[in-house]
Amino acid sequence: MGQVDLNFAPSVPVFDANIALGRRHDRPVTSETAEQALAEMKRVGIGRAVVYSAHGAAFDARDGNEYLLDILGDTSGLVPQFVCNPAVDDINKFALDIGKHQVRSVRMLPDLGGYPFRSWIVGEWLEWLASEGIPLWLPASEFEPGEVYDTLVAHPNVDIVLAEVQYSHVPWVFPMLKGLTNVHVEISRFVIPDGIPKLLKAAGHERVLFGSRFPDSPMAAQLFSLERSGVEDYVLQAICAGNLERILY
Repeated sequence: MGQVDLNFAPSVPVFDANIALGRRHDRPVTSETAEQALAEMKRVGIGRAVVYSAHGAAFDARDGNEYLLDILGDTSGLVPQFVCNPAVDDINKFALDIGKHQVRSVRMLPDLGGYPFRSWIVGEWLEWLASEGIPLWLPASEFEPGEVYDTLVAHPNVDIVLAEVQYSHVPWVFPMLKGLTNVHVEISRFVIPDGIPKLLKAAGHERVLFGSRFPDSPMAAQLFSLERSGVEDYVLQAICAGNLERILY
């Protein structure tokens, strides 16, 4: 059997691209506060993380965003991400909130929000995101791939992060990555044989982001897998932090 290092620590700086914070409206979670998230990050060697409101994603975006800011307070190391529903939210009000709080990324959830990812719903938002240099996170289970591909072809200047891509998405995610150079992939759920080499072949190391999906998934599992994948140090550094820093800042 292969050996597992119980004292594992990452060899490069780590910036987690996918953490949820706060109580959920439908079920309890094992970690919901900034202090709990930071304690786990310290334990496994993660320095920073992009965080969004679980309540905002699943129930009410505006309330969730405000709740997230309350949770974070003046905490360092946790970078807020706002959720929006472009079908019902006021883009001007949202843009003001983004600017006021210096938020550098946005998350949309079309399936939970009940809207198609089509230009007549999201086009104005994508143009605004591109003009501000703000990347958009799209959880891969939250949309119809053909809709997203067609819409993003018409909006090539906004950085997109496909979050929580998993094995069932493989038939369409590799062609999408090859066809749309503004699309990145976050790997918290990407657990398939030789998954990282296959992603690197399809997208190059500049478009792969480490994320944990904490607290629904453990922080260290995919990080351990990355460290043992055999990629070169500069590739590991890019995936674990550099790529995320580049698209955020």
